[in-house]
Amino acid sequence: MYFRLFEFWRLIAALLIMLYHFSFNGPPGTEWLIVWLQRLRPLLDMFFIISGFLIFVHYGDRVTGWRSYTAYILRRFARLYPLHLITFVLFLLIGIGYHMGFLRPFGGAERYDMAEVIPNLLLVQAWGVSHELTFNFVSWSLSAEWFSYLLLPLILFANRVGGAKGLVVLLLLWIGLLEMLLALHIMPGRHWLAADTWGAWRAFADFIAGALIAVLASRSRLRLTARWPAWLIILASCTLMQLEVDYYYSVIVMGIAVFLAAVCERNDQKTPVYPGFLRPFAAVSFGIYLWHPVVEVFMFGLVWKRLVAPLGIIDFYAFLPIPMAATMIVAVLSYRWFEKPVGDWFLRRLGLKRPASTAAISPLI
Repeated sequence: MYFRLFEFWRLIAALLIMLYHFSFNGPPGTEWLIVWLQRLRPLLDMFFIISGFLIFVHYGDRVTGWRSYTAYILRRFARLYPLHLITFVLFLLIGIGYHMGFLRPFGGAERYDMAEVIPNLLLVQAWGVSHELTFNFVSWSLSAEWFSYLLLPLILFANRVGGAKGLVVLLLLWIGLLEMLLALHIMPGRHWLAADTWGAWRAFADFIAGALIAVLASRSRLRLTARWPAWLIILASCTLMQLEVDYYYSVIVMGIAVFLAAVCERNDQKTPVYPGFLRPFAAVSFGIYLWHPVVEVFMFGLVWKRLVAPLGIIDFYAFLPIPMAATMIVAVLSYRWFEKPVGDWFLRRLGLKRPASTAAISPLI
């Protein structure tokens, strides 16, 4: 089953996050945009909820023992790691250049802490072992995804033992653990839903929620086919974010939107959801998210700050679409010419075959 609305929502979220980070390069007067976008940061949890939903739908019945679990993990690694590796290596080269005195840092010297090379290579930098986000700082989300992939058996066990009720219990227990980690000041920050260096623990809660929504949607007898209720609820969630209510409320409303989207997509697989020309970009939304800091280094650290801005030939807001479009193109090319070939080569070497429907559903899943 193809969940097109999820694909489009992930693209929108990736573009908003990219716009948020790019806005920090603007001149005085752009602070309003940063503040407005910062309030939408919980949209990142939508990435994880949808990932949990899709992983549960596509692998829930396949992972039944150690052999199938190993095959699942290897497939996820083949999809995940090439994207992480290429973006990390580019930042590692910048860091080496900085430490050798060839380059000035973009994003602060602490970003290129060589002590964090191993955690980044092992994809554990968001498991609570690092104090700062380093190199490609947004890769903490891939670290969090990897953590959640590894813990999928917990979700499957809860579902097989208790179904939706079992998943509710697991979710409540996990949230209780997160709240305890906060109360004991083991996890930094004011709310676990804003965690990044501990983002893996946050993401697994979202994964459980995504799996729960998948179970509820599969059992729902709603005949809903219209997408507007899901859009209305997701906009309500964004409104709650802008009003800065407690994270729990906006994420719960977001979960309702994901449920409605899943139901209407299940009931109607034919009606177009978004313009077809956006399909290549929507399919690589996580690639857009991972590549945008790399593009930022070159397009803002070099082109904007050193070449364009001093000349005053173009306004910041007029320049902004250029690096955003460049990031989208780079993400598509990266997937087609590096990530997928490398991942497929890895799987062939292991004697594993990628499901034929994988690329059609989403490059991430």
